[in-house]
Amino acid sequence: MLRDFATCHDDFNLKPPDGVLKEHTFTWLGFVQYLHITTGLPHHSKAPRVVLIHKQFSVGTATDMLHLPKNYKLGNVIFGDYERDEEDCGLTRSQAKLGVKCPRAYFEMPLIEIRPHPEYSRFGVGNSLALVKFLRPVKSHYMVPICLPNLTEREKKRKNKIVFMVDYLSSVPKDFDSEKMAKKSLKLYTHKDCRRHRMRSQLGSEGVTHVLCSSGCGIRPGAPIVSHALEGTFQLIGIAAGSAPCARRSMRKRLNREPPLYIDVYPYVSWIINYISAHVLPRPYPENFMLMEGGTSIGIHREYLRARRKQKSGWRARTFVTGDYCFKSMKKQSRTAFFYSEKFEVNADPPGKMNIMIKVSAGIECTIVCARLLLPNRLSMPVIEGVGGYNISVTFDTMWFPYTFYFSLGLNGKNTTERDFYKWIGERKPGFW
Repeated sequence: MLRDFATCHDDFNLKPPDGVLKEHTFTWLGFVQYLHITTGLPHHSKAPRVVLIHKQFSVGTATDMLHLPKNYKLGNVIFGDYERDEEDCGLTRSQAKLGVKCPRAYFEMPLIEIRPHPEYSRFGVGNSLALVKFLRPVKSHYMVPICLPNLTEREKKRKNKIVFMVDYLSSVPKDFDSEKMAKKSLKLYTHKDCRRHRMRSQLGSEGVTHVLCSSGCGIRPGAPIVSHALEGTFQLIGIAAGSAPCARRSMRKRLNREPPLYIDVYPYVSWIINYISAHVLPRPYPENFMLMEGGTSIGIHREYLRARRKQKSGWRARTFVTGDYCFKSMKKQSRTAFFYSEKFEVNADPPGKMNIMIKVSAGIECTIVCARLLLPNRLSMPVIEGVGGYNISVTFDTMWFPYTFYFSLGLNGKNTTERDFYKWIGERKPGFW
């Protein structure tokens, strides 16, 4: 269950500029259609956005999910930039070798439940978050959810204030095969700054318990503001709750008179995790089951079998990760340092198979706790050895990769413990990698 939350959009190389985005850049953004109860036609101007946070759950605004336009009902959840894996679209290994990719597709899923936060359903708050549960989980391995925010990233946003908004170009996407998304960088303002500005402008109550503001205008309901953390995770900072239409010079960097309002996601993270866990975990589950950290375990002593314990490994979309820390909560991962990142290009000309082996040494003062290898597909299984020490080796073959491709390696580390330092210091010698 905890791997579901640890497996989220994580790409330390992805830094798209503002403007129209390429296909499959941010696949976790979808929308819900309002359908007319008589004609079945979609609403001409409204389609609230939702953001995928789990294989079977997305998040949106409670008001837009529960207070519908007159004579309209909720339709299906649609992800207009659905990315299929090779198995999902029937792509053969030979086609993948030639660089053929799955054709563009969209994903339409019925919803079976909408669960607003109790502050909205029981305590009369004007707007809040709502979880949308799908009929079944998303199938494709390449459709990864966005990451939930952590406290470290939120504290950083208080200082540099730079976030970005992602949305469809059309207010109501209709031609799913050609629909485009766009990215726009915005300046973020905290709850305190937002309230002070609204009081100065003599605006009414925000109607939101935990509110954020940003520069810009014309933000559609449910559109997310996102932060790209240094270690590569894309974290959901806020969900748009309302915005004034754009006027002259309203896209400038400072706050407009009536700035866009967002629901701050971080205060709701515990509720989101607990609610989804209750629907996914079997019931009843053991009393000593650990919900919050480190995977399904029963609390072994921290030094027990430490040297012999095998590190966890697995896939996140096209990224192969090795190391127990890769699967821990964002809070624990933030205690490590993302100290190494490099992108490599491979050209197999004349066409042929290559065996690639990389050895990296961080020095005995640094213990490598998480290794991430971004590959073009999942058709070859890499081997990463040495995580938990200061030397690692990465080995994989290019049998089913295109003849020209890129791959990236990223490493997280921690300060070596005193016990390991004295155990490894005898291994220091000239020429030792």
